[in-house]
Amino acid sequence: MSDLPSTMRALVAPKFCTPSDYEVIDMPLPTIKKPDDVLIRVHAAGINTGDTQRAKGATRILPGKMKFPIKIGIEGSGVVVAVGPAVTKFKPGDEVYTTAQPGRPFDLFADVGFACQYAVSPEPCILPKPASLTYEDAATLLGFTLTAYQCAETALRLMRENGVTGGLEGKTVFVPGALSGTGSVAIQLLKNHYGVGRVISTVSTAKLPLVEQYLPGLVDQVVDYTAVKRLTDAIPAGSVDFVLNTQWDLLGTFALANPKTGVVVSISSLPDPTLFREMLPTAPFWIFWALTVAQWYYAFRLRGTNIKYTFVSGNFGVREDVERVGELIATGKVKAVNRIVALEDIQAVRKGCEQVYTSKGGIGKLVITIP
Repeated sequence: MSDLPSTMRALVAPKFCTPSDYEVIDMPLPTIKKPDDVLIRVHAAGINTGDTQRAKGATRILPGKMKFPIKIGIEGSGVVVAVGPAVTKFKPGDEVYTTAQPGRPFDLFADVGFACQYAVSPEPCILPKPASLTYEDAATLLGFTLTAYQCAETALRLMRENGVTGGLEGKTVFVPGALSGTGSVAIQLLKNHYGVGRVISTVSTAKLPLVEQYLPGLVDQVVDYTAVKRLTDAIPAGSVDFVLNTQWDLLGTFALANPKTGVVVSISSLPDPTLFREMLPTAPFWIFWALTVAQWYYAFRLRGTNIKYTFVSGNFGVREDVERVGELIATGKVKAVNRIVALEDIQAVRKGCEQVYTSKGGIGKLVITIP
């Protein structure tokens, strides 16, 4: 490692702030501290909503102290430059893609960031980058594909509990946000891997002509959500077998599900307190009370139906799922939908991160190329 520079360029939040205050500065290189750590020369970083929420101050309700400046981004791709003594699967020179979050509980105070020239990731979270995949596309896919895969597998389990056999093949699914990061990946996975029969999704008016461009032949019905008061104005109530909810209008999707056998799996709602305790065990007690009340309200809204509902948070701690997702990506079952900006173009970076933070205006995942 003696030939490595002492400093690197890094995207940071200098304080708890929105993306308009992000900066690109010089910082010391991260170092290998754990036996399974891998140091990566980053070529591209993917930005998630959670990255911007963390930078805004989501950790302030938790015990612990954030180190400033806050590095941005927990996903990326690049080339291995050094490995810890326990690493067996990777060596310097390997092209990889990865996340810095190995599983649960989440360490939101960790000093990690992939929108930097160098980053450290634990070996269990790393996959070899397929030669057919660009660094930018690799930085796009891993997190969203894992989440979509675990949502689909959860839906299959819930469907079996409702007496539905035969998997998702031929079924009707609703995935709002066709051109969102998770939505675009989930639609591809459901059609190309699980063989669903009909996909219904939503976009704004301006994005209607873009759905076929980015997801050719995959979305059977596109609803302009700005043109309807409620989803059932465009989609028959009870006509959907599986709702994969990617937006905050969870309650509006309940009416779409088949009341006898339907399932709703959400990534954008309030989680069960038991799951939340696995994710953030040091959260204050009142949060768990509030989450319990929310689950009671969801159950109240589903009263009189047999609809199964649950919340899913992508879990990189399940290595079997991570490797399976790597196979799906390598075989082309999902392709990247992204928008790309350069690290040193700070105005474009701020604008793109603001779209991520507000969930407004962007297409697919924001990827930052690293010089």
